[in-house]
Amino acid sequence: MRLHTLQMSAFGPFAEEAVVDFDALGCDGLFLLHGQTGAGKTTVLDAVAFALFGRVPGARDEDRRLVSDHAPAGDIPRVVLEATIGGRRMRVSRSPEHRRRKKRGEGFTTVPAAGTLVWLDGSGPSLSRLSDIGEVISRILGMSAEQFFQVVLLPQGDFARFLRAATDDREKLLEKLFETDRFNDLEAWLRDRARSTRAERSEREQTVDRIAAQIAGLVGDEQPVEADPDWAQTHLEAARVDAADAAAELQRARDSAQMADAALAADTRTHDLQSRAALARTRLAALDGNRELLDSARDALDAARRAEPIRPLIDDRDRAQELSGRAQASLADATRSLGDVPEGAGLLSELSWPPADSDTATIDAHIDRWSAESGRLAPIAERAGRRPQIVATIDSLETASAAAVATLEEIDRDSVSLPAALLEAREAVDASRTTGSRLPGLRERLTAARSRHAAAQRLPALDEALTRARTAAAGAHERHLATRERQLTLQQRRIDGMAAELAGRLRAGEHCAVCGALEHPAPAVATGHPVSEAEQIDADYAEKQAADRRAATVERLAAAERERAVVGEACRGVSLADAAAEVARIADEADTVETIAADLDARIAVADEIASRVDDLRSRAAATREAQAGRRERIATLGADLADLDAEVSAATDGTGTVHERRDHLAALCRSSTALRDARVAAEHADARAREITRRIETLAAEAGFVDVGQACAALADPATVTSWDEQIRQASAIRAAAVATLDDPEVAAAAGGDPVDLAQRARDREASATALDAATHRHSRAADRFARLQDLAAGYWSALSVLAPVLERDREVQGLADLVAGRGQNSRQMSLRSYVLAARLEEVLVAASTRLREMSSGRYEFAHTDAAASRGRRSGLGIEVRDEYTGAVRPATTLSGGETFFASLALALGLADVVSAESGGRVLDTMFIDEGFGTLDPEALDLVMRVLDDLRSGGRVVGVVSHVDEMKARIPAQLHVIRAEAGSRLAMVGAAV
Repeated sequence: MRLHTLQMSAFGPFAEEAVVDFDALGCDGLFLLHGQTGAGKTTVLDAVAFALFGRVPGARDEDRRLVSDHAPAGDIPRVVLEATIGGRRMRVSRSPEHRRRKKRGEGFTTVPAAGTLVWLDGSGPSLSRLSDIGEVISRILGMSAEQFFQVVLLPQGDFARFLRAATDDREKLLEKLFETDRFNDLEAWLRDRARSTRAERSEREQTVDRIAAQIAGLVGDEQPVEADPDWAQTHLEAARVDAADAAAELQRARDSAQMADAALAADTRTHDLQSRAALARTRLAALDGNRELLDSARDALDAARRAEPIRPLIDDRDRAQELSGRAQASLADATRSLGDVPEGAGLLSELSWPPADSDTATIDAHIDRWSAESGRLAPIAERAGRRPQIVATIDSLETASAAAVATLEEIDRDSVSLPAALLEAREAVDASRTTGSRLPGLRERLTAARSRHAAAQRLPALDEALTRARTAAAGAHERHLATRERQLTLQQRRIDGMAAELAGRLRAGEHCAVCGALEHPAPAVATGHPVSEAEQIDADYAEKQAADRRAATVERLAAAERERAVVGEACRGVSLADAAAEVARIADEADTVETIAADLDARIAVADEIASRVDDLRSRAAATREAQAGRRERIATLGADLADLDAEVSAATDGTGTVHERRDHLAALCRSSTALRDARVAAEHADARAREITRRIETLAAEAGFVDVGQACAALADPATVTSWDEQIRQASAIRAAAVATLDDPEVAAAAGGDPVDLAQRARDREASATALDAATHRHSRAADRFARLQDLAAGYWSALSVLAPVLERDREVQGLADLVAGRGQNSRQMSLRSYVLAARLEEVLVAASTRLREMSSGRYEFAHTDAAASRGRRSGLGIEVRDEYTGAVRPATTLSGGETFFASLALALGLADVVSAESGGRVLDTMFIDEGFGTLDPEALDLVMRVLDDLRSGGRVVGVVSHVDEMKARIPAQLHVIRAEAGSRLAMVGAAV
């Protein structure tokens, strides 16, 4: 894999577009990436990782803050990387998820992550789905993101921690780098299988215990401690005998109950027959006592049925008489209404009652005459209805004419004063334009004066900050010297006491870590207070922290000096008071000019408004005069029309009223006459019908045998009464017939002649036998149920015992195998299968790393892998030790000094890169980065490391070194400088082939 170019925009601290030309930087095969703390050195590496995998290493990926806070709102964060992987050149472009302002409305919207992959050599189609891009890159690169982060972006601090890490932590990192999923799956499968067999065993044992508990609860016995098939058989036989005894007792109780039921049924039948005979005699006596009432009901029922045909005519007569009365009342109302209308009394005097044959024709003749007159007045009435509209129109025109006269007078007054006002407004516009031309120059002078004033205000604070920065830098330098001296002192003391420390770890029966002997005749004894490994690590860490703080204070001091120089240059030697006075003077002058210039638009608007008013007055005067002439002509025409209309109305009404009043009077005469005519006809018809119905009723009453109509009406009865009489007569006949039939029944007659029976005693006997039967049934049911349940439980108990035996054997086998693979049980090394595989991988890494370490340490050190059993039950197989060729001792990697630790971690990182690269298909990693750690090296050690770096770049490989060390700047000419600034970081390439 070789990187060519990298472009970043709105990414991390880079607001504007930043470009890295790796081809130019890597011409010599080695370049340096340096810059201030927080400038964005790591962001360059993150951009490479994000372009390839859509994520960044470590905890930075969890924060997901990839979008630059320095970039303007709306800029799209983007990373573009050109690289050659597996012989294929590609361009990968990615944008992280980010927020932008909504195009419509307020607020923000989230833009999802996006990306593209373009094959620059035309070897495949372009891709735009993130999942497809990630899959293709991982496949042709031959490694995962975690492997890439460790193999290409070599984090020295991580490998230093890897050296000192416990076995579990070391195992986690190795799992990320090497494919152990199949071994993990095997361990997980055995673990799941062990859980499954243990669960099956527990389930089977619980089944046996549950069934035994059910049997014990059913028979009232204690559950056996050990499973016993004979125990269930004994209780089952006892239950069978008890069920047979209960069945015999039940049969005896059933026979006794059947005999009691038969005796009770016979006595109950005799008692019912005797009761029926007594009831029949009682009903016959009651009918004989009510004979007179029944005869009276028969006579009334006969009369009501003969009078029933008259009932409909009686109702018709009543309705006809009611209608006749209402018709007479309506006739009286119509007569009175017509008499109240003038000219109506004359018509009434011509009519008679009862009506004559000519009365209707007389009424119709008057109605026709009045209707004809009303029709002649209709056109005149329509024209008279328009008179109010004509009068209103004339009044409106007169009002408008008066308003037009007033408007013309106002226009004449305004026409005199407006020309002078227009001339004055135009002169004011010219004056504002002349003054406003000075405003741009004044604004530029004011901006410059304010910049000088702001710089003068910042100078005192910057001087104080510079003093504090110098003091802090001096203090940090002294503290670093102190911690460095303490670190070297502790390191020397620890080396001096190393023999005593190794002797303190000796245990009886264990091999010596130095000579391998099992006997320890004279272990070394510490002289003075020994320095522990933890104290040495703490001292190393404190020295590193002090060095970092010293570098940070030096950077802050340089930044403060640069800022002080920039601000001092901006002041140009002007004092704070002079700068403030200059700002105030120019601001006052600019405000005055701006106020005058601001009035320009208003003065132009005033002049335009006055000119517009002059034109408007002229137009209004002409239009008003033209409209006034038309109104005068219209008023004259409407006045003539109104006079003609008044003359026509007066002639039509003879001067007695309006046309509408005369037509209303004629309409009232027609309505009243019509109502009178209809009422006379209706009254005559209603009286004739009432007389006809009365004659028919009298005829029907005589035919039915009644003396008169009154007797017939008295005989009428309502339907409910008729039904009641008929029902009484029918029921009495039915009761008498039923009673006679009952007494004539031979069985009833025989029972009536016998003695009364005692049903209560029979019922008590039957209840006693039923109680005994219930008790026997209940006992038999319980005994049979218990026997049946015991049969089922015993069968289940014996079946569960037969299933449990092979389950117990299988559980013992699976548990033992799972413990062995997981590093427990009989596994003496306490090494899991996964750890065993990782130990083999680690051994390969240490072999490759030892080659680098021997070169960097001048042949003194090499790595040693140990799989000895760890103490206190911890996992084993992933131990790392260092063999010292000077002493022949093998000691833990944690005993190395700071510089030696850097050697070891760098060698380990390079060895890991070689192994992972080989495992990923042997692809050559043409570009790699080494991050930090060079500050702990002396010049001689640095020479050795540079020799290793020279070896790495052989064969066309490009190595990028990330470091703060000034010595590295002198040794590596090709450099990528990351420059921190308030508006965002930027990049500068130094010494590269650009």
